[in-house]
Amino acid sequence: MSTPTDTPDRDPVQEVRDHLEQALASLDRMREVLPPPNSSRAPESGGDESA
Repeated sequence: MSTPTDTPDRDPVQEVRDHLEQALASLDRMREVLPPPNSSRAPESGGDESA
């Protein structure tokens, strides 16, 4: 029996929104650090399919 009244002031929807905002902030930070997806694909180093 789980009782959702452990934290009566917290709205479950607000908790999910908080988690989503943290995830979006993390993705934004990763976008700043990681190179764009186009630069990671070098056509010269294609390997298997070029044979």
